[in-house]
Amino acid sequence: MCDYCSWISQVLDKIDAKAQVRKKRRLAPWVDPVIIIHGGAGNIPRYAQKFMLDEVKEAAITSYCELIKGCSSVDAVERAICHMESKKYFNCAYGGSLDANGEVVMDAAIMTGDFRAGCVGAVRNMAHPITLAKKVLQQTEHVLVVESGAQKLALESNIPILSSEKLIVTSDSKTSLHEEEDSEAQVVKKIQEPVQTENGQCDTRMCIPGCVIDKNEQVKSAIPETAFIRLNESLEIESDFLQIGAVGAVAYDRKQRLASGTSTAGESGKLHGRVSATGTTIGCGIYVGQGCCISVSGCDEAIHKYAPAWRISRRLRKKCTLMNDEAVAAVLKDFEEETGRSDVGAIVLTTKGVPFVSFRCTHFPWAYCQKGYVYYGCARNEKFSEKIDILERPLDCMCEDSN
Repeated sequence: MCDYCSWISQVLDKIDAKAQVRKKRRLAPWVDPVIIIHGGAGNIPRYAQKFMLDEVKEAAITSYCELIKGCSSVDAVERAICHMESKKYFNCAYGGSLDANGEVVMDAAIMTGDFRAGCVGAVRNMAHPITLAKKVLQQTEHVLVVESGAQKLALESNIPILSSEKLIVTSDSKTSLHEEEDSEAQVVKKIQEPVQTENGQCDTRMCIPGCVIDKNEQVKSAIPETAFIRLNESLEIESDFLQIGAVGAVAYDRKQRLASGTSTAGESGKLHGRVSATGTTIGCGIYVGQGCCISVSGCDEAIHKYAPAWRISRRLRKKCTLMNDEAVAAVLKDFEEETGRSDVGAIVLTTKGVPFVSFRCTHFPWAYCQKGYVYYGCARNEKFSEKIDILERPLDCMCEDSN
């Protein structure tokens, strides 16, 4: 064989080798992605329920559309939580509860299926602490970075630092950090006694731990009654106080990778230097094990002692006769019996992309997207569904430009 023919043969061999690699990539097990979002476990007044449920739905649908395009589970979790971090009422970042010094002090965590995690604690003056937690995960060898160390990492990572007032919802604040209009009730976040009305009486409807809601008749009449979803009133206990825990998300991407994340501003009036277990301790608020990924919300002190995320993962690994949803519910029931606290909720995704939502609290706004539909609810025994009509790609699109 002459040199020219030998060269041609080598070129053809290389082309054939590349073709075989592409063929193997195409044969990789692609799956339909799933994402679940929750807006926090606790008690939610009626005026905030529709807003929070709508935002949880929007976060789920937006992240699901990205997953369909090939977005990784970690990125989907970050984007979903970022959405809620920029909205009022949720107890994370913008509009989050204030500590004893009147500041919004935040914790966040994110974990992946390869048993890697990134957490930040007691961070201030940033719109998206979950993004900083992702930096810890991807750019450091550490699991938890707190206070000044976390602030320094944020500066080094070019994460914008805001003034402390930017995260506090005031009477002239907008719906979010990125929107310019607010047609709903005006919010003032502060720690104080119940507000005195014009006749000198205390209006308990206006008193919320960490914030005060101005529900005057003019604003109330501006919101049409039809704008609110009818919840299961027979099971719902109408709450005057907005008391919720951390927000969270779990995702299962097209390459079968799992991720979990959470973000919280902690309890109202907490001491300086305190961090939440939900946002900083693996196995408490988040966990990704061999069989599932979990995000938990609720009473932080009880969650710290009980570690429900880890217990759920352990229960699902066992070969028991219970169905997976019953196993999750059983752990939360045991949580309530052992800690005496019912304000807890969890979202779970298995390694096969099967979603579960379970909670013991009065309200737990949640939404998950699967096979082109979004399912959502807020109160017990409540589940709605809608078809998602804004997908830019068909569900069976397996383009190789995904990450």
